[in-house]
Amino acid sequence: MRLAQREFRSPDQERFASVSGDHNPMHVDALQARRTQAGAPVVHGIHLLLWALDSFAATQPELAPLRNFHAQFNKFVYLNERVDVVLTQQGHIGTRARLKISVDGTLRSKVTLDFGDAVENCPVWPATSQEQMPFSLAPLNLDLESMPGRSGQFRFAMTPEDAAALFPAATKWLGAQRIAALAASSYLVGMVCPGLHSIYSELSVRICAESYPQKSLAFRVTGTDQRFRSVEQEIIGGGLTGTVNCFVRTPPVQQASMESLVGLIGPTDFAGSMALIVGGSRGLGELTAKLIATGGGRVIVTWKTGREDAERVAQEIRSAGRACETLPYDARKPAAEQLAVLTAAPTHAYYFATPAIFRPQAEIFVAERLKEFLGVYVDGFWQLSQALRTRQPSLSLFYPSSVFITERPEGMTEYTMAKAAGEVLCADMNAFQAPLHLTVCRLPRLPTDQTASITAAETADPLETMLPIVREVQSWPR
Repeated sequence: MRLAQREFRSPDQERFASVSGDHNPMHVDALQARRTQAGAPVVHGIHLLLWALDSFAATQPELAPLRNFHAQFNKFVYLNERVDVVLTQQGHIGTRARLKISVDGTLRSKVTLDFGDAVENCPVWPATSQEQMPFSLAPLNLDLESMPGRSGQFRFAMTPEDAAALFPAATKWLGAQRIAALAASSYLVGMVCPGLHSIYSELSVRICAESYPQKSLAFRVTGTDQRFRSVEQEIIGGGLTGTVNCFVRTPPVQQASMESLVGLIGPTDFAGSMALIVGGSRGLGELTAKLIATGGGRVIVTWKTGREDAERVAQEIRSAGRACETLPYDARKPAAEQLAVLTAAPTHAYYFATPAIFRPQAEIFVAERLKEFLGVYVDGFWQLSQALRTRQPSLSLFYPSSVFITERPEGMTEYTMAKAAGEVLCADMNAFQAPLHLTVCRLPRLPTDQTASITAAETADPLETMLPIVREVQSWPR
């Protein structure tokens, strides 16, 4: 039975961040969120949990006391997705209920509720584990190695008025302090420990008497696992006690610096060329721009949403005494209009434009996803090449394809189809549009923001992969 449905939008994110204290950029900063595994801002897991609890409480004519619950945050929920909370199982009043949070039928989170009398008293921890921590708007940036043994406590950011306004039914059922304590666990994970590079994965809670300090949450790290980059913490406060499990994300991928490239490329190897790097503000595009600039080529780095990243790349290149410009560019919009501002025609172009590659979905194939990928990898590339070709017929282009075409990993059907279609287009352009020349390469899995994972994954070296490609592309026209 569906209990509620809604879409979480930016104002919802900002409000929950304010009342919980969890301002982790993965939730509230689109620019920084795109450099995480999520690729875009995602809804706080605890926000989803509290909404689910509130929806459940609002629809129950007879509501037994809650004794404990277990929540698992399986997959991200993105802004503007239509989210359902569904009651999937309910025993007799006073036993158990199960809730599922899903998008288009795909499970994102689940909650198991057990009803009964609360635990009489919360455990009492030694005073040494209760050091008061100052509230901060900036998340701590901790290494996994520094987390064992960490402990402390901090005051709730959420007031009783906030709890009643946002989650009225759940607040009436559980009490404002317990709602505030759950919100504080989001602050713990997102801002304190692990902090900046965190993913909240699981929460187990027992309801107990509210004898522990009413407006504070205490925590202590009880275990870490280097293999899975996981952290387990115990929490207590506001009438609940429990265990929080989370992961420590790998930090955003840093590409080679200009200084490190000196000596790998001759200072005039690419002199006289002008290269347009679509998607050059980060990842392989950033590395390619630096390689060409190191070789004396002039580069134009484009950006769609990451202007600050593009300017950072440009500044690093300029600081090394090389030429770099930045240009806003959206591969989904007409190319000629966006390129009209260029005063000179690029001799080379590299196409690293990409939408978010990994998104959970219920079906093997979703037509809208294929349309989205084709719009970038086929239509967008075609428009760019033709707009550039009108000014430079002997243009040399690079189209990055993927080994996924042959490896066929699960959940990559639409992406693989679009990349295969792009290869067909490139082959025909090489055959019928000379002197334009296209270099196509199926890139291996490389360490980029979109391919980053929590656990270690085998990847190729970006520099070893891209340097011979850049030399090949820059060698045209011959």
